[in-house]
Amino acid sequence: MNQTPKQDLRFIKNEREIRKIFREMMAETDYSHITIKELTARAQINRKTFYLHYPSLDHLLASLQFEIMDPTFRMISETTFPDDVEKIIQHSFRLMAALDPVDKKILSAKGHFLDKKTPSDLIREHYFRKYDHFAGYDRFESNMIITYFSVCLGVIYRQWEVDGQRVPLEEMVPLATRLILHGLSGTRLDIPEAADNSPQTS
Repeated sequence: MNQTPKQDLRFIKNEREIRKIFREMMAETDYSHITIKELTARAQINRKTFYLHYPSLDHLLASLQFEIMDPTFRMISETTFPDDVEKIIQHSFRLMAALDPVDKKILSAKGHFLDKKTPSDLIREHYFRKYDHFAGYDRFESNMIITYFSVCLGVIYRQWEVDGQRVPLEEMVPLATRLILHGLSGTRLDIPEAADNSPQTS
């Protein structure tokens, strides 16, 4: 029985080498500086061989991003949004904190797909595919909710990391949950009421 290309030992070897060299290059430089020409030269394969595996560098990047996020995808499939928001946040924080520096660079890198969607967009869509349409909301509104949650989660995590993770994870997760679900009213801050600037009548 003939093997399909992806079962061929040479195909498997080249696939591993492409991914290995790509990760080495990501450790050395930004994604925007990586070229197929240099990658194939270092992997000692020709461009045609690369294109047997991936249509573009963006597709290679997205493939690795999905692979890194797969544990979270599987966890998400077993949760209910927004009921399990804190569980989702906790798992996401633990996953991201455990990543090595190259994985973090891969996840934060952005490509340029022809359909105008970056790998990050594709990850977000996959991440919440089961929540494509919330009860009581149309597709546009559902997308806004998903975007809000995803962006807030990413920004809060990055700031926690920039600050050296000085707030313990067991304190950071409830704080992030309150902020995402309730905004500033979810903190212990006293938010002054907006001043009434309407014209006064005599």
